[in-house]
Amino acid sequence: MNPQNFWNKYEFSPGQTRLFKSGYVEVYVKHIPNGWLIRSLTVDQPFNELSAEIVDDFAGDTEVLHFQSGKSHTLHVVPAFPNKSVVFRNNKNIKISAAQTACLFFRIPMTMQFYFQEVKDENLLFEVSLQRLSDTWFGETDNGEPAFSIGSNYDRTYDAVLPDAWDAIVPVEIVNNTFGLLDLQRLILRVEDFSLYLRHNQLLSNHVSIEFKGQETAGSVNLTTRKELHGQKPVLIARPRGSETKNLLRKSFFFIKNIYQN
Repeated sequence: MNPQNFWNKYEFSPGQTRLFKSGYVEVYVKHIPNGWLIRSLTVDQPFNELSAEIVDDFAGDTEVLHFQSGKSHTLHVVPAFPNKSVVFRNNKNIKISAAQTACLFFRIPMTMQFYFQEVKDENLLFEVSLQRLSDTWFGETDNGEPAFSIGSNYDRTYDAVLPDAWDAIVPVEIVNNTFGLLDLQRLILRVEDFSLYLRHNQLLSNHVSIEFKGQETAGSVNLTTRKELHGQKPVLIARPRGSETKNLLRKSFFFIKNIYQN
């Protein structure tokens, strides 16, 4: 099933059950009078494809969630980035000379969200991560923050990325606007501020441009779309989790807090 069909709006008839499979998760959703029943299961081996199918029913137990949401028959299945920022650990391989730029491409596992009637915060029924990420801590002990780790994997070109069906590609450009060498050690990506687009059946985020001006100077972060990545008319499939206005100041400073200059 291609992503454009999977991440979509579904109409349920009374009593109908659908099974959604992606990543390491399968989710049963049943439409009941004035609401929904949802049961989520984690599997040991990932599903290689996205799948949504009508099934007979599912077994009820204490893990079934019961939602009273009114008479709507419509369910929206929407991709989202993780609910915390993600951290890339460089292992001291990437160094950027003065006035130079590095372009990196990351693969971030998605979260699957379910909304009734329409996609808005108050209509969110349930969400589940399609692949578990390791917890980590970013920053100093007394003023850091919890985040997820994406390890040290990255690619240098878009064509080299081999994402799984439940991944989004995040293109990042780092500009070293200083007079010295930039030794990239750890990079935090505030994915809660990123939108999701669809091109050629692949999810991808905004193009992220990070300008480093020195350890004591606040840099800048710009989120844009680019024709060579997103196409002539970018297809927006999901808006950011967070408020861009709310996060603007913390974004431009903390994005590169633990990038060190030699």
